[in-house]
Amino acid sequence: MTLFIDWQTLAHGPKTTIAVPVFDAGLHLVLRNDVITDASWCVSPPAAMNCPIHGIADQVAHYFAAPDRVDLHLKLLRQGSDYARSVWQQLLLIPAGTTLTYAELATKLGSGPRAVARACRDNPYAGLIPCHRVVAKTGVGGFMGQRSGPFVALKQRILVFESTQHSIAS
Repeated sequence: MTLFIDWQTLAHGPKTTIAVPVFDAGLHLVLRNDVITDASWCVSPPAAMNCPIHGIADQVAHYFAAPDRVDLHLKLLRQGSDYARSVWQQLLLIPAGTTLTYAELATKLGSGPRAVARACRDNPYAGLIPCHRVVAKTGVGGFMGQRSGPFVALKQRILVFESTQHSIAS
């Protein structure tokens, strides 16, 4: 699965929020026209939400359903520091079904594991740029600013799903 990002410096138009049900959770996307300005997880499925239907939601759902077989092309609003964006760019290179530790990714970037963890925590596209593929040396690590709880459980579900799909595709 490959995520192709077209970074945008501006996003105009009315704000629209859509929810994509994946991994027994909801991926909430905030858009201005066809530019995504935020993508975050909600630990409960969005079935009861009254969100508009959007073509991007279908594309994202297909992307998560077939991690090794579907490419996704998205426009994302450029955010974060230069360093954070360099971390996010490296996250896009980690294949589905594999993980790196914070220290391994930090070594690739010539920085420290805490700086990598901070960039992962600050990722405004946690549902799309795969910060879940970075784990601690001694376990799964945190997710979306939590060290335990429902978001960490969601991270574990995503990792198990991706590793299972990767095994099937191999």
